[in-house]
Amino acid sequence: MKKIITTAILVSSLFVSGAVFAQNPQVALPPAGLTPESNFYFLDKFGEALREFFTFNPADKARLQITFVAERVAEIKIILETKGVEARGLDVAQSRLQAHLANAATIVVDQKAKGNNVSALAKELDDEFEGSKTALKQNFKEQERALEAQEKELKVKIRKAKLAGDTAQVDSLVKQLGEVKAKKELLELKEEEAEEALEREEERIEEEMEAREEAEKAIREAEKEKQEVLDEASEEDIVVPSEAFSKFEGLLAQAKSALAAGNFAEAKRLAKQAEKNLKAVEEAIEDLEEAKEEAEELKEEQEEKEREAKEEQEEKLKEEAEQEAERLEKEREKAEEDAHEAEEKLREAGNKDED
Repeated sequence: MKKIITTAILVSSLFVSGAVFAQNPQVALPPAGLTPESNFYFLDKFGEALREFFTFNPADKARLQITFVAERVAEIKIILETKGVEARGLDVAQSRLQAHLANAATIVVDQKAKGNNVSALAKELDDEFEGSKTALKQNFKEQERALEAQEKELKVKIRKAKLAGDTAQVDSLVKQLGEVKAKKELLELKEEEAEEALEREEERIEEEMEAREEAEKAIREAEKEKQEVLDEASEEDIVVPSEAFSKFEGLLAQAKSALAAGNFAEAKRLAKQAEKNLKAVEEAIEDLEEAKEEAEELKEEQEEKEREAKEEQEEKLKEEAEQEAERLEKEREKAEEDAHEAEEKLREAGNKDED
């Protein structure tokens, strides 16, 4: 009910929130409010439709679409955190996000077709969208890390269950691990789909930007992507050798040279190619991480076996020592009995001599 009231207030202040967000691309994501999972989600859609209806300037209409993009990203974040990647509302939020960006791109293209200079507007929209794009990527990364943590935890439990000989628990945990891996694959698929769809619409906007600005932005994005790869590796305590980025650095250097020479289209192409090259580095880091985890698990399992073997050996030695002690005790008792008998015989022999 509180959200319904909030939506009504939102409708009465259509232009304020949109203008504030549009002017400040660095602000945090807006509150998600109702998500497609809610039966009252139509109220959000109705409120946004009214905001569009009462926005007349084409540039403001385009800015409003970017505002809606941020709201969809906020919804996706909540859905992933609370419902997971299999939630039915995730596709709805992603589809609407793509539609908003497509609408913004269409407005820019239409205004250019009418002879208007839209390069400034295109740059503004692209800059504003960058924050939402980064947040969306981070949302997927956070969920990926959460699933990876579950995967690691289940692998440890499986190993312990195997050592304990609990086959029923092993089967149950293996099933859970399979479900987590399936969710992880689905998450990666949805991330790729969203990325590709958004890039298509973003490119339509970027086409209207100045060629130099596009090239400079592509170079910055490539450098930012490299830093993100390094940060993720650092989180996993993985040292990435400098030669792993040799191809990336070569392409980026060519891009900067092309930029300096005024060949902006080539500079952008090379920067994008350099960014794509980082995918191979990311995959290699993931492979290394998995190999290290496997080696650590095998080391722990080996240490456990060695401890068990040592305990078994100690137990065996203890048993042999006890058996030896028992044998010696019996021999001592036998020796004492023999000594006692010898004393008796000695006494008897003494008595006979006296007779």
